Order: sequence, then structure tokens, then C-alpha cells
Amino acid sequence: MFKGKKVSAVVPVYNEQKTVASVVWALILTRAVDEVVVVNDGSTDKSLTILDGFGEKIKLINLKKNRGKGGAVAEGIKASTGEIIVMADADLVTMEEKQIKKLLAPLSNPQVDGVIGQRFKGLLPMTMVAIAGERAYYKNDLILHLEPMKKTRFGLEMYLNQVYKNKRVEVVALKGLWGLFKYQKRGQKGFKEMWEEFKEVAAELKRQGKLPSTDIKLIKKIRQTTSWEEIEDKVAEIDNRDLREFLQKYVLTYLKRARRWLNEVV
Repeated sequence: MFKGKKVSAVVPVYNEQKTVASVVWALILTRAVDEVVVVNDGSTDKSLTILDGFGEKIKLINLKKNRGKGGAVAEGIKASTGEIIVMADADLVTMEEKQIKKLLAPLSNPQVDGVIGQRFKGLLPMTMVAIAGERAYYKNDLILHLEPMKKTRFGLEMYLNQVYKNKRVEVVALKGLWGLFKYQKRGQKGFKEMWEEFKEVAAELKRQGKLPSTDIKLIKKIRQTTSWEEIEDKVAEIDNRDLREFLQKYVLTYLKRARRWLNEVV
């Protein structure tokens, strides 16, 4: 319980066999969390086997077909019984009770509608606030949006940012919290997944009417460009700040790290 309110943690899982057990245990052992709802989103690795091992310690939803992050989270919220929903990604390496408590803390103020946790490794932020996966909201505010959320896939956070744009949302630094990069989880397959995420974020922003025609044309050019310098130049021209920062601080930074990693392992 948190301030007399029941808390449900919702964890979407897609092929996270390396980290999902530690994330789930951290949530189970957190005294403020009353219920852990884990949604296996059509994983093809050993994630489901690992989750089955928790038995009645968790509420497990098994989606046989991958629906994307938005669909998985929506199903988890629907099945939860808590008044407060804590969202946590399954790729975290260092989740602890103190970080979950910090994520919940701003909700002690009745004027706060939601909380976004930004991961930090040392002094270095590991995520953009706009796409941060660790969040806390009131379930009653979310249930009206479950159907649209199901269609967002990796654009979930952009959708939630839009829903809460006129509400009070606090951002907290979750120091010492970080997760695996896609290349660490899936090797070269992570490159393809990264671009799929980019397309889903762009699709959600386009649905919101936030992408001018010039940005849509630039996105097409970026996808067709093979020159690294040219990609960086075109990304810098994108007008929508959220998409531009997502590409610069998330996608391009990831690709640079992945290139160095591949050079080391090959």
C-alpha cells in the first residue's frame, strides 16, 4: 500500500530472459507494491518459462501473439486491481525498492497526476524523459485510454505524454537504475528492432498531428540514407522536438554504441 492506496506494478515482457527475473523479484519484495502483473507479449525465448516459475507470486498474462508494448501494458492495467499503476520495463538490471518508492513518492501530493522516472547510471541519464518506461499513474485516469493504448506499440510513452500534457506530472531521477541495450540483448537483431521502434514513435506523433509534412519527407530520406554524416544532418533538420531528440539521444546514440560493441566482439 502507498498512502492507503493499493499499488499494482505492470511489467510488459518481450524476450527479456536475461533480466526479467530480477525485475519481478524487485517488485515482489517492494513493500509498497501489493500486486505484480506481468504480461508476456508473445516471447520466443525462455521468458515465459521463467515467469511460470513465480507461480502465485505474480499475476501472469500470456499473450500468444506479440501486440507491442502498448498492447501489453493495456492488458496489464485492465487485469490489475490497484488504485495506482506502476509501469516498469523488463530489461532493467539494477532495480531496487528505493527506486520504486521514489517513483511513487510524488503521488503523496493529491495534486500530482503522474510520475515519470528517468534512469541514471552515475551522473549520466540513460533515457529521455519523453520515452522513459518507469511511470506511475492512477488507474482511474488510465482506463479510459486502454483501447487507444493497444494500438501504440512502442509509441506508448508518446501517447501518454499527450494524454497528460495538461496535467501535473513530476519527473524524478532514478539514480543507479539502468537497463540493457538492445544490442546487448539481441546482438545484430537489435538494429532492426531499433528502427521498428523509431517508426512506431513517428507513427504515434503523426497520429497526433504533430509531424509536419517536411518531417515526414525527412523520415523517408533517413530510412533510405546509408551515410552516417548524412543521417545526422537530416535528423538535425527534423522540426518536431520529441522525434528529433528521440533520434539524436536514443537511436543515434544507440547505433554509435552498437557499432563500437560490434567492432569489439567481431
